[in-house]
Amino acid sequence: MKRYFLFVIFSFSVFFAAAQKTQKQHMRDAEKIAVSWLEKLNKKQYQDCWNMLAEKTQSQTSFKDWNAYFSTELMPELGNFISRKYYLAEIEKQIEGLPEGLYVTIRYQSEYANTESVEEIILLSLLESGQWSILSYFTEYQLIDNDGEEPKSKLKKS
Repeated sequence: MKRYFLFVIFSFSVFFAAAQKTQKQHMRDAEKIAVSWLEKLNKKQYQDCWNMLAEKTQSQTSFKDWNAYFSTELMPELGNFISRKYYLAEIEKQIEGLPEGLYVTIRYQSEYANTESVEEIILLSLLESGQWSILSYFTEYQLIDNDGEEPKSKLKKS
């Protein structure tokens, strides 16, 4: 009986370790896609960025509008890319408003020429094919302002 009990405990610990490794691998795989996407964004390879977006995201806007926002509004406002540092990743199976699946949110603290601080947030989803896809990209940033006043964004308010 003791041997059976020890075997059961051992089996659960092996299963748990394998599950943890899988979760870590998912996080690594998702981060590789996020880093690749951000590098393309900073190199102004907007068509490549668009191609890496999830179909659900692409269906919500046209490439023309998406490209116009990134190429003529957001990226010029942020300025030239300087640096980026990963600081948090979370994996979830359920996100409000989305079907059950596997999602990874990755946050970076970044620096651009026209900003004091930038937080970049990327949400990725695991497709049935096993590939990770970019669902969304958000930025929260503070523009540099030399006259002491609250900086005003040039982006259009929706």
